[in-house]
Amino acid sequence: MIKLHRKIWIPLVLWLVLFLFIFNIINYFNSSLFAFVNAAYETIINCVMFYVTTMFLFPRFHKKGRKYFWISSLVIIAFAIVVIVVDYYILPDFRASNPNQPPAPLHIFRYLFSFGFIFFVATSFRSMEQTNKLLKLEKLLTEEKLATELKLLKAQINPHFIFNALNNIYSLTYMQSQNAPQSVLKLSDMLRYVFYDCNKDRVPLSAELKYIENFTAFQQMKSEFTQNIKIESEVNGANIEIAPMLFIPFIENAFKYSRIEEYELAYVDISIKHASNKLHFHIENTLPENNKPAPGSGLGIKNVKHRLEIIYPQKYELFIDEQNSSYSVDLILEP
Repeated sequence: MIKLHRKIWIPLVLWLVLFLFIFNIINYFNSSLFAFVNAAYETIINCVMFYVTTMFLFPRFHKKGRKYFWISSLVIIAFAIVVIVVDYYILPDFRASNPNQPPAPLHIFRYLFSFGFIFFVATSFRSMEQTNKLLKLEKLLTEEKLATELKLLKAQINPHFIFNALNNIYSLTYMQSQNAPQSVLKLSDMLRYVFYDCNKDRVPLSAELKYIENFTAFQQMKSEFTQNIKIESEVNGANIEIAPMLFIPFIENAFKYSRIEEYELAYVDISIKHASNKLHFHIENTLPENNKPAPGSGLGIKNVKHRLEIIYPQKYELFIDEQNSSYSVDLILEP
């Protein structure tokens, strides 16, 4: 069975509807044969006018502004004159000699109006078609741009993470800590997550939580006393996937600016909860007077904000609150 493309059968149906419309009107006053010939004739000339506009006038002249309408007007007038000549000299039996034929001036006006209307429809059709193409192209370019930006942002995660991890291991080895060998094992697990799992667009929330646990354990090794670190998660076993390394920059900053490995009274509280189809991440840390971050500072925070705009547009809320002695971040998103 032959299947016609919609670009073929839809115009065929529309031209058939126009033919039947003209046929019924003329057949009300004249014979069926006269109505058939006239309906076919007028459908054909309107069809020619439509495709002359869409395939020649519009592609060639529409970018010239007013010249397009002046040139098209001349074409419409010339086309109307040609059709009238055909009416009166080639088809006299069915057109000009018919007793119900309208006067010549009205006949000319009818053609000008008909072709002008067809021109308007054809121009509107091509304009809409061109607009849709431009919108699709713009959407494609935007998606490609966002994909490229996202790849660049994700590429920044790895060196940023390694830089911080090496600093931590350096601190442990410099202090000749017994935790240095164990920190290397933790780092191995974390690197496996960063280099393999984080190449995906989405990772299970459980994997991100496991990484956070390893990260906090890694930080705990930097001091002899037990750091005041609290992690609370309530995800109710939900199968949730999120963008990788989304929370880590906030956690890194919390440990960095709280200097929790130096002050026993310092704390870092982390909470991740899932409720009402929304994921709520909260982190709060102490903030020593001599270690306050500049608002929005740090590559990691800027990276996260940019990634949120790309991955979760209009699907997230980010609140950062800085007090005299504490700093907190609340991130609510729809995964």
